[in-house]
Amino acid sequence: MRELELMDPHNPSTEDPESPMSEPTATPVTRKPLPGLGSIFLRGRTWHCEFWRHDQQYRESTRTTNEKKAVAFLRSRVDALATDRYVGPKAERVTVADVLKLVTADYATRANRSSRTLGFRVAALTDELGDLRAVAVSSQTVEAYKAKRLADGKAKATINRELACLRRGFKLAVSDKILGPSSVPAIKMYVESNVRQGILAYEDYLALLSHLPSPVDDAVTFAYLSGWRRGEILGLTWREVDRTRGLITLPAERSKNREPRELPLSPALAQLIEKRWQARLVDSPNGPKVCDLLFHRSGQPVLDFRGAWRKACKAIGKPDLLVHDLRRSAVTNLIRAGVGEQVAMRISGHRTPSVFRRYRIIQTDDVLAALTHTENTLAADPHKQAIFPHNSTGQLQKMVREPIRKIVILRKDMRQTEG
Repeated sequence: MRELELMDPHNPSTEDPESPMSEPTATPVTRKPLPGLGSIFLRGRTWHCEFWRHDQQYRESTRTTNEKKAVAFLRSRVDALATDRYVGPKAERVTVADVLKLVTADYATRANRSSRTLGFRVAALTDELGDLRAVAVSSQTVEAYKAKRLADGKAKATINRELACLRRGFKLAVSDKILGPSSVPAIKMYVESNVRQGILAYEDYLALLSHLPSPVDDAVTFAYLSGWRRGEILGLTWREVDRTRGLITLPAERSKNREPRELPLSPALAQLIEKRWQARLVDSPNGPKVCDLLFHRSGQPVLDFRGAWRKACKAIGKPDLLVHDLRRSAVTNLIRAGVGEQVAMRISGHRTPSVFRRYRIIQTDDVLAALTHTENTLAADPHKQAIFPHNSTGQLQKMVREPIRKIVILRKDMRQTEG
């Protein structure tokens, strides 16, 4: 009985003095303040950290159960925050694919007209970099991407457009506070040397028309004369044409540069518009109807004509010509005809002189014509004939050379005197 009493847990007088139950239990430390840094605290077995900057609190997991490693993690976070290198746990989960989605959404919001070509750029970037964490993309990553795309046979201009898309994505992520400014990698563009120089000579343009079906031939004529973009031309409706005033008005929502544009009809353009006016009636099950589009195929819009274009270019022996070369040709023809730059820009719809000048292709014949015109202008002035001694009399050649001989002799005498 005595043994049972000693072991009775309900009887305090029977507690074993040697039992550990009699010792006070230590309270575990769940938070540890670290002056100048913040604090670390336990959630389960994992340490988390808390720190402040400019009255803003930051909390995140250190992903470790080791207290020393947790302190080191906190110190690295505070240092990164002090030098604007702090990213945060949410930003570290953002991938390049997420960044590129911001670009796609931005294009859709702004109704950007390059959305179709953007898809190709986003696809190329996603295939190579999409799974990477955005904060892990460095300048070395970008250079490796550029090298890979070059090896795949892509032009530097194409790669530059892709890099511009990537850079835009990072800027949008920073603007939306998804990433910090320090997360944006340095993206260096290639110097582009493959700028298109293609233009369509007038005789080639006439030959090309004979191989193009209707209404593509008329659309090409409009492009060659005006320099307008393909989408602007193919989308023209009769609501935008004032035949009485002889004026076409392109609304801002259909203009690539978001500015409305007016095009007075020259004789050739007026004749073209009349031709399209005669072709506006199309057959339908309910009888003839009016098609609102200037350029249509049996009442259906002409979305693209690159197939017909390629066949016609091969037929005239110019397979490398692009549809966009029509725009370059129009700008070049305008300047050659003596049209001022500002007027030509208003016709073609270029917003900036720098872009416009890239479209103005200067050929050897242009240089020769300029030099010849200059010489003829100077030769017409009798006071300046001495500039061209090979075209002047012997007396004039002597007059030109004599001052040079006097200068040479004078300098020689001066050197002898100094010696």
